[in-house]
Amino acid sequence: MAFSLHAALVPSWLQIIGAARVWLAKAVESGIAEQELIEARLIPDMLPFRHHLRSIATHSAGAIAAVREGIYTSDLTPSPTRLAALDAALAEAATCLEAIGEDDMADLIGRPMCLRVGEHRIDFSAEDFLLSFSQPSFYFHATTAYDLLRMKGVSLRKLDFVGVVRAQPD
Repeated sequence: MAFSLHAALVPSWLQIIGAARVWLAKAVESGIAEQELIEARLIPDMLPFRHHLRSIATHSAGAIAAVREGIYTSDLTPSPTRLAALDAALAEAATCLEAIGEDDMADLIGRPMCLRVGEHRIDFSAEDFLLSFSQPSFYFHATTAYDLLRMKGVSLRKLDFVGVVRAQPD
């Protein structure tokens, strides 16, 4: 059986989005001030935690929407400034991804896709955009969000990052 584009992306995106929602719940339970978490940065010129968490949704469900439109541009609107709003963005992304079937993803293969950043343009096929830009970006932002929470003292471990794995039943 061939390995599908859907299988390569959607289940893992859902796994990490589910995990990120658990990280957020643990962050709320930690007692650390919400604004301290929301604005956390590894270094001063880095975008804050809220941007990285929102980017998990942007580079999963948002990437699929962009492929359907044929163009991806960076979302420069301000990220939510409340943990509950960030959780809602992740929940919405999960709902969108859960509605995408194998055939929906197969229909995207071969479509032209354009990434625009300012005046710069990079052309892709849909699958190359998803696998070589969105997927690495998704994991970059997920890892950064996780690391920022760890840095702020939220009690997380590696299995918290991984989330619920898709193991074979006994």
